[in-house]
Amino acid sequence: MTQKTPESNVESGKADLIFGSLLTDSGQKNLDDNQIIVILDALANAADAGLVVRFPAVLAICARRGLVLNYQALFSRYPETNPKRQNLEKLLLASAMIFNLQGFEPPINLPEIAASLKSKYGDLLSMGKFKLSNGRHITMQDLQHALKAYTTNRLKSQAHQDKTPLSPSSALDVYLDRLFSAKQKELVFKKREGRGLTKTEREYFSRIIRKKLEAIANEEVVGLARDLIHKKHKSDITKL
Repeated sequence: MTQKTPESNVESGKADLIFGSLLTDSGQKNLDDNQIIVILDALANAADAGLVVRFPAVLAICARRGLVLNYQALFSRYPETNPKRQNLEKLLLASAMIFNLQGFEPPINLPEIAASLKSKYGDLLSMGKFKLSNGRHITMQDLQHALKAYTTNRLKSQAHQDKTPLSPSSALDVYLDRLFSAKQKELVFKKREGRGLTKTEREYFSRIIRKKLEAIANEEVVGLARDLIHKKHKSDITKL
């Protein structure tokens, strides 16, 4: 007699296959709302805790690609009291807390989702862990480590696949040295590469560096600089 495969094992296999494909593609693979929903649902209800903790990494992929998280469609898969829906809710709330703690840019709508769930589940971060419907306990620390591992591996993979280093070109490096301090320049490239900023770094970037960048990008400022450089060049030629 053939023994029926437990549903949780099927979900684990599906989650592992989909998530593996997502990580090994070049970053250009098109994803739609339905695919994201399937992936998050499979991870949230996987039997393997090692897969469940990758839940925030999928949200990081959504954020990097500018995808809107359609939580209404996600929750509509199950009634409100269904344990599988509660798994999704807990993981979304925990992920939002971790994104905020580590200074990563969250996917669109995640803060809104978390705000609606906080009164229901409280502050999961202070509890340190929470229980899923299959009885497994998921720790906030494991979720944080999985997200950090994903972001680190993504940067290494990008550098390996694209032979162009992540560091700026020599000319750009020289010009930025004239405009920014070493610390400011470091934050500029952290922001460009999508690496997480701490709360202090985010505040400093917004208060100081963003204003400098806005001034540099201003069309009038750019036009003035070009005019003055051009006039200087013409003046130098006349002297000759």
